[in-house]
Amino acid sequence: MSMLFKDFEKSDPMKQEVLPFRINSVERLPALAQDESCKIIKQYFDYLESVLGRKHNEINIVQLREILTEISGFIRSEKSQIQDDGYMRMLNRLTTIYAKGIKLEDDKAFTGTAVNFADIMNTVSQSYAGYDYRESVGLMLHYMNRLFNDREESWLEVFEHLMAMPDSHVLQMLKEQHLQEIKNWVEEGVDNLFAIWDEQLDVISNLSNEIYQLDKQILQVNQQLRKNLMGAAASNIIYLKNVQLRQELDQLRQNRMELDMARDGKLELVNLLDENIHEFGDRLTEIRRSTQIQLVWDNSAQA
Repeated sequence: MSMLFKDFEKSDPMKQEVLPFRINSVERLPALAQDESCKIIKQYFDYLESVLGRKHNEINIVQLREILTEISGFIRSEKSQIQDDGYMRMLNRLTTIYAKGIKLEDDKAFTGTAVNFADIMNTVSQSYAGYDYRESVGLMLHYMNRLFNDREESWLEVFEHLMAMPDSHVLQMLKEQHLQEIKNWVEEGVDNLFAIWDEQLDVISNLSNEIYQLDKQILQVNQQLRKNLMGAAASNIIYLKNVQLRQELDQLRQNRMELDMARDGKLELVNLLDENIHEFGDRLTEIRRSTQIQLVWDNSAQA
């Protein structure tokens, strides 16, 4: 093996917090034989699997994303020279790793790196069409659904990777049927729902803060007016200062009413957006279940 990887086989990633070897620059790597490339990827997968088996609060998801991005970039490069049998072992291993996330209640590390998982699947599928991607596609749909339900915009990236995979028999069937509906929703703007929803929540928060400040001003002006009235020398005399305070109080109350109406309008919009998000989320879950049933059915028919 090249001297670039002299420490590669000596290190045990299971005993270290960081990978002993990282592909920092694919361009600087020499062309590798398949065995060398597979050993490198295995080292990454060993570390990935060991980390994903920990409790979520012990996992550095940003680092895992970087690691998976390096793997994807390495596979896409001409340096890896991986053949079909190498791709098969790689896909089997990665699919097995991410299948474990389905059984976990706390799957944040899996969903947090699902886009990278989908990226690798898409990358490999461009070069290796002979693999049975049914289980991998089912996992991509599962994590896409979870990301949407968690209101993470990255669900769309998983969907885009799925749609970019070459049209095998199964994928062509899914794209023409179930996935086409999701694509139609995306074209109608469902991918913007989260951004609009977050934006409106910020507007509501700002309006609430303004109303709170107005309430404080109204209280202060009202207290000052009451104090003036109680301290007036004669109750039948109209003081100019009190007239100004009453006018200020009326204006403050008018401003508050307008802000309150504006906030109510934004709340109605947020509720409508929330209903649309839930509606699409429920439909997405139905599509995922129908698709997975179809994948299992297709597998049984071919068995």
